[in-house]
Amino acid sequence: MTEPSAGEPLRLPDGRRLQYAESGDGSGAPIVLLHGAPGSRLFAPSADVPAELGVRLIAFDRPGYGGSDRHMGRDLVDTPGDVEALADSLGVDRFSVLGVSAGGCHALACAVALGERVTSVGIASMPGPLDEVPGAWDALDRRQRPAAEMAREDPAVAAGWVERYMQRWVGDPSSFLGGGTADDRALLGEPEPGRMLLADVAEALGPGPAGMADDLVALWRPWRFGIADVRPGVHVWHGGQDARAEPSFRYLTATLPTCRPVVWPHEGHYGVIRHWREVNAALIA
Repeated sequence: MTEPSAGEPLRLPDGRRLQYAESGDGSGAPIVLLHGAPGSRLFAPSADVPAELGVRLIAFDRPGYGGSDRHMGRDLVDTPGDVEALADSLGVDRFSVLGVSAGGCHALACAVALGERVTSVGIASMPGPLDEVPGAWDALDRRQRPAAEMAREDPAVAAGWVERYMQRWVGDPSSFLGGGTADDRALLGEPEPGRMLLADVAEALGPGPAGMADDLVALWRPWRFGIADVRPGVHVWHGGQDARAEPSFRYLTATLPTCRPVVWPHEGHYGVIRHWREVNAALIA
């Protein structure tokens, strides 16, 4: 197995379908990759990277994205159950987790909930919890703040607000990728990263904006675990040009027990794309 492969979706115990893909070395060290928001199983390095490192890379669409059925009202702590079911179905006993951007909080939830099944943990460009990161609530923009507050009172209403707002990008996913730092925009202009990111967002939003809505509501709600509760030794990567994620990076590196922070000085929010090899190698070292 070298090229990404996706078979029939996994049927979870509650009947939902979970679409996944694998690439790299089928007998290698397993890493479960958790994508950002919006995102899908297509957010991944080219297959030669995990293959050359001896990594079995496993990616999946969170509920509501791509080929995975929606899970209404899901919280961060629901993700570990899906990851555990996926690992069981693939015959994988122990594995690393890597979360990028909004996938980072799901990776930490897996680290807390799945204990010794998780061999190492990495997060990149990750937002921290609103209730812990100083100034996080005030940093939300004028549209996000009311939705985040409503997420605490009525998650379904908040999700509906996000769905209506996100609808504009469903018909033109490429327009969602237009912002970010100068480095992020340059990365979008490169053939391979640009194609991957566009395919990723198009796949994520294919069934509509529900996955994004549920992801944001889960991110805004209480996480039901503290950053200080996460196991020691988490790898934390951050693009030095990613000013939006910088406050969270400072808080995470100060609070995660004996974490291993790395700053890529010239990278933006998508910096991990230039560093896939470094990140995967660190997790299996």
